[in-house]
Amino acid sequence: MSNEPTISITANGKTYVVPEGTTIISFLEKMELAPHRVVIEHNRNALTPSEIRKKTILDGDIIEIVKVVAGG
Repeated sequence: MSNEPTISITANGKTYVVPEGTTIISFLEKMELAPHRVVIEHNRNALTPSEIRKKTILDGDIIEIVKVVAGG
């Protein structure tokens, strides 16, 4: 068992425990979601694609992930 510090976040209404220092991009990868196929809201603020790549998740953060679906 790892002694790595963890934090608790909420993503789409579900609580997750992740390693401290986790980025949004690494969280998406863990969830098997392609960053270019989702829109992210972090603590009620929509993020641009460049912000998604830079943002580190902090304890108590709330993330909403919306999958982008093409249609016609």
